[in-house]
Amino acid sequence: MTGDPAPPARGARWLRSPVSVALGIALISLAVTGVVSSAAWHLDHSNEHRLLEVQTKQAAALVGAAVTGIEAPLQDSLDIAAATHGRASKFRQYIASSVGPAPRIFVSASLWKAGTASPTLITTVGARPAAATSAATIRMVGRAVHSKTFLVTNLSSAGGTRIGFALADPANPGYVVYAERTVPANRRVPVESDSAFSELDYATYLGPTESAAALATTDVAPNRLPLSGSTVRVAIPFGDTVITLVTSARGHLAGTLAAQLWWILLIGGLLLSAVSTTVGGALARGRRQAELAAETNTALYERLDALYGEQRTISETLQHALLPQTNPVVPELEIASRYVAGAQGVEVGGDWYSLVAIDDRHFAFVVGDVSGRGVPAAAIMARIRFTLRAYLVEGHAPERALQMSARQLDITVDGHMATVIVGVGDLAARQVTVANAGHPLPLLVTPGGASFLPMPVGRPLGVGGGTYVSTTFTMPAGSTLLAFTDGLVERRDEDLDLGMARLAAAAGGPPRPLDTLLVELLATMTQDGSDDDIAMLAFRWRDPA
Repeated sequence: MTGDPAPPARGARWLRSPVSVALGIALISLAVTGVVSSAAWHLDHSNEHRLLEVQTKQAAALVGAAVTGIEAPLQDSLDIAAATHGRASKFRQYIASSVGPAPRIFVSASLWKAGTASPTLITTVGARPAAATSAATIRMVGRAVHSKTFLVTNLSSAGGTRIGFALADPANPGYVVYAERTVPANRRVPVESDSAFSELDYATYLGPTESAAALATTDVAPNRLPLSGSTVRVAIPFGDTVITLVTSARGHLAGTLAAQLWWILLIGGLLLSAVSTTVGGALARGRRQAELAAETNTALYERLDALYGEQRTISETLQHALLPQTNPVVPELEIASRYVAGAQGVEVGGDWYSLVAIDDRHFAFVVGDVSGRGVPAAAIMARIRFTLRAYLVEGHAPERALQMSARQLDITVDGHMATVIVGVGDLAARQVTVANAGHPLPLLVTPGGASFLPMPVGRPLGVGGGTYVSTTFTMPAGSTLLAFTDGLVERRDEDLDLGMARLAAAAGGPPRPLDTLLVELLATMTQDGSDDDIAMLAFRWRDPA
């Protein structure tokens, strides 16, 4: 006779009881909650540091642009001094628009003659230099003659702290330009709400060290320096030294949700554990809740990654929107270009120029201006610039390149439009074919004078469909073609025709090298400053040997 099966052991019955199952679920839920909350906390801190690095690179790019804004008037005024053999009136006429109270760049600027013994002062514009006749300043001016870049130094006097700059041309060491820029007494510089620094606390130091003596600007109280916590440090080239930019996040860069995610998960996990303990044996329901929680966590992590990707795109946009550092070498052409930032701050602008050799006989050039400023304008500028370059290199005519590029921009979607002039030159025939999308007419400079080339002007890119028509003309011997953006001729409370006429008059006169011509035009056209950026591109056929 077979007996009844033995009853389960007491321990086995306890493991299968609703209480034990509920307790097991509760323990597992608590463990998972702790792991997930901890992972979310660590992931958030890691993403915060990466976002801080991205925004710091963006801010550093804008500081670098400001450095260019400091160096450009020094270099241009030095070129004017060399071209005019040190004429004080020409130097003062050009540099005056950059000297004066804030927001102008310099508080003082002076021109020196580099002699065999020691430099001698020619003229001064603005306030008296902090150390106009000191031996240290004279030594700095003397050292600039042998420096490949401009020199930078801290100057302290009873009137406050200034930064001194000295620039000379080692290849033509006849003159030295010396300028000074004031530093706020408390070093505090407020941050605008739409600035790249708006979410950062920052401090800049002149040189590689973060000492109180080297502090240049900051947006925090002195007792909070040096910045603590999670910080990022970037060295930005600045003449013969560097600007050290140190940043920390002012708040949570990834947003409130990312900051609160870890404790939301923690509280949610605790509540889930309580519910799991209450329902006890409802294993299937508990499993489903855990799956839903995991899906929610995954979506939140994907959102964090998307936010990081958006911040990274800003840095990539700035990197791809840079202007060409040098012009290509075309043996038959003399080429010169200039880019001058306007007086509206350090935001990235949308002006650009480009010249590219297509083959042994042809070259193409583009000068354009995207409306507005900031990262969106720079992104659109880069997109149109490289799109046009690709079409022109493929061999498309100017009007066809504009028509195809017009599809890349819609002001109702992008919030921007662009004016562009596109040309293709035939080196053998000395002919240029040009198409115009709402851009100022190019200027033809000949020994007999200067005039704007008549041509059909189509709609700017981004304001609707339209067709573009090319115009072909032959450039006379010794003539120069100048294309530019409207910042060169447009002024507030002045008719545009007056600015165009002033440019044509300034470009006339005896022939001179293109670099000299552009320097003189900038000096004449920007005497009162310019709120807008300026891009200029000029080329001239060389006389055959």
